[in-house]
Amino acid sequence: MSENNNSNHMEEEDEEEENNNDDLDFYDFLEMVADKIDSITHQIEERKEDSRQRWLRTKEEVEEQKRLLKTQLENHIHLLSENFKKPNFIRTRDKITFTIGVANACFSPLIAGRWPHILPMIYTIQALCLISVRFFIYKRKHWHYFVFDLCYFINLLTLIYLWIFPSSKILFSVCYTLTHGPLALAIVLWKNSLVFHSFDKVTSIFIHMYPVLTMFTLRWLLPVDLQIKHYPAIPNIGSTLPMGSSIFYTIGFYLIWQILYCAFIIYGRRKKVASGLRVTSYTWLLADKKGFASQLIQKLGFGGPNDGINRYKIFVYFCLQFLYVLISILPVSLFYYQHMYVNAIFLCSMFTVSVYNGASFYIDVFSRQYIKSVELLHEWDTPDTNTEENDSKKDS
Repeated sequence: MSENNNSNHMEEEDEEEENNNDDLDFYDFLEMVADKIDSITHQIEERKEDSRQRWLRTKEEVEEQKRLLKTQLENHIHLLSENFKKPNFIRTRDKITFTIGVANACFSPLIAGRWPHILPMIYTIQALCLISVRFFIYKRKHWHYFVFDLCYFINLLTLIYLWIFPSSKILFSVCYTLTHGPLALAIVLWKNSLVFHSFDKVTSIFIHMYPVLTMFTLRWLLPVDLQIKHYPAIPNIGSTLPMGSSIFYTIGFYLIWQILYCAFIIYGRRKKVASGLRVTSYTWLLADKKGFASQLIQKLGFGGPNDGINRYKIFVYFCLQFLYVLISILPVSLFYYQHMYVNAIFLCSMFTVSVYNGASFYIDVFSRQYIKSVELLHEWDTPDTNTEENDSKKDS
């Protein structure tokens, strides 16, 4: 019995030792796993830190390259602008602009009479080039809000009709009415002048005159078979432009532009405009104390010339603009669209006004500027002659 008890006791001790060994192995395993997790986490953190440092170094290198490129670009632009201000470049630029302006004024009527079917292409190419260049020039001067005016909207509608919806009678009547109405008469109101050596003034004449010439050519000079093939809206309308519908749709498109302009410029950019950081057509005209709009608004009692530009002045200004558009489109369907010679006389009259304004500019303004520029050029060349005289005196 004693031996059996001893053997049982020894078996119990062995089982306890095995259980203890099992417990120790399990905890050792957990501790080993925890150590592995810690080491892996530590390695991940180290790699994250290394990648963060590499990213920061890469970011700093990229920023440094951007700064260098920006500095180099600014230096190139500065050198280019300085070259643009040199007298030789200015003279060459004005000569090229003068040549292109005269050639365009001479060849455009020739093309309209001899090859009327290619005039829309010529108008489109020039419009895309001139308006794009003007936008970038005006943006540098903070004048690019001018590009959202009604005249540019009319040019856009004309291009849309020519190349996207040539069969739309509504769009054709709207384009014909707007180009012969507010767009052409703006030459008189804005005093656009045909100054051939000025790129800005030539662009202004193009914007207000070339769409009128294009629509006139399509209406009167393009053969009927080409009208039917390329611009079917013209023969579908016939020889008479319906006055009621043309005025209705024209006013509708005008109000669409007006709503968009108020939403994006007057309301959307009111802080920049009010602070003077951006210049618009309405602020330009309302700030002109001698202008018709400013004086009329002053007489109506909406503020003096030194009161600034408030919302009442803006409201009255756009009401006056609406009346101007309405009055200018009335003769289009009554006279211009039905009678070729009346339309041609109107077209020639607007061109004559621009030529007269250009002549006034050359005689009254440019002559004085030219004399001053000659004097400045003489002073520019004088130091070289003086140094040569001084060197000759020293040698003698």
